[in-house]
Amino acid sequence: MWLEGHVAIDGWVPRMTAFPTTQATWLVRTVSENPAAARVFVLDRYFHPLCAYVRSSQLRALGEPADLVNDFLAARLGDDAYLVRWSASGLPLRRWLANGLLIHTRNTVLAARRRRELLSRDVVAQEAIASDSVSAEDVSNARNSPAHETDALLALERAWAIRAVTEAHERIRTELQAEGRAAWWELFRLHTIHAMAYAKVAPAVGIPLSSASSVHRQVVDRLREALVDILSRDGVAPDEVERELALMQDLLG
Repeated sequence: MWLEGHVAIDGWVPRMTAFPTTQATWLVRTVSENPAAARVFVLDRYFHPLCAYVRSSQLRALGEPADLVNDFLAARLGDDAYLVRWSASGLPLRRWLANGLLIHTRNTVLAARRRRELLSRDVVAQEAIASDSVSAEDVSNARNSPAHETDALLALERAWAIRAVTEAHERIRTELQAEGRAAWWELFRLHTIHAMAYAKVAPAVGIPLSSASSVHRQVVDRLREALVDILSRDGVAPDEVERELALMQDLLG
């Protein structure tokens, strides 16, 4: 897996991890039970990856990335049903949002252009065109994914992967500290990120040299489980987890 500095852990071997049902369905349940909390979560986790998507696509010619993403999220997350529809779509949330962002921005530009054309013909403003409909966008999201630019999708995936890995790091570091095992995290960090040998790291953090490899492996396993949990929360299907982890490895390794 990947850690601070995006260094691949030596000897990491993918292994299937069962999905904890309560974690796998957390966002779906929150969407239904507490839409406001779900909106805050989406803004916190997906705003910057979507901005990265815009910066690497032709959409950047239409405005500042943050402005375009804000406009899209304000338009869509204001509708509580929008995330409910995502939960039934079968798509990872980041890709559902990227589809929606692309369609929304294109349709907004098209609608503005058509309004200008109508107004230039002295057509009454009230007869202006209806802009993109939510239902039409959702159908496209779920069935006919719009054509994305490769660089834009890669930027989205990399930015999201960085945030996912950062979240996993913080989660496991905090858990280990709460368990009185802060030394475990230090051993892992120094060995993996700074490439320090166990013989040097173990005495420095107070862990027996004979236990160093085992401790490191346990931290690696917990980080991987955290990443699987985060992928699950994003809506990745169980049979897609290994492929998604491999993609993250390629992007950040």
